[in-house]
Amino acid sequence: MDEKVHGDALEQMRTYNKDSPQTRWAAFQNHALDSINCGYMQFLAIGPDNTFKTPPARMPDTKISLGWKYLFIGWIDLSTGEIQKEVSA
Repeated sequence: MDEKVHGDALEQMRTYNKDSPQTRWAAFQNHALDSINCGYMQFLAIGPDNTFKTPPARMPDTKISLGWKYLFIGWIDLSTGEIQKEVSA
């Protein structure tokens, strides 16, 4: 699975950040081996103007999705689309 953000998703994040430059984008990846979407990613805006000020360990639930399968894996570099992996202590 390509761990880079492409196309519309990356452009939407860049557009959002024009009005909210302090926002960082967290990447979450589906780690449920029994899921048809294993390896897929979801993204969450993090920062002082957002609901989440720090990234949760798992993607929050939404009206259309349960987030427990999606684990935080790092931060998106908006200039390249690459995911900067979070280093474990």
